[in-house]
Amino acid sequence: MNFQRMETRQKELLYDLLKEFPEYIDEIEKNGINNLRSESVEKIIDILLTAFTNYGLEEDDEPNKYGLEIEDLIDIVNDAD
Repeated sequence: MNFQRMETRQKELLYDLLKEFPEYIDEIEKNGINNLRSESVEKIIDILLTAFTNYGLEEDDEPNKYGLEIEDLIDIVNDAD
């Protein structure tokens, strides 16, 4: 899925999770999700995995709704590499 076809909710969530890292938002805006530097992809994945671990799991370690949304973002960003 390319960034232009990314759902509005996904883009909003991604940008919310990256708000402390505006350089990645700028790179996405400038180059698109499919043209990120590999170092950026790795760092963004790290940020997403941290959010997934901290907020995306139920007590039984199954993903909650938020976790499933983060998993989708991880897939999208991973496909960009």
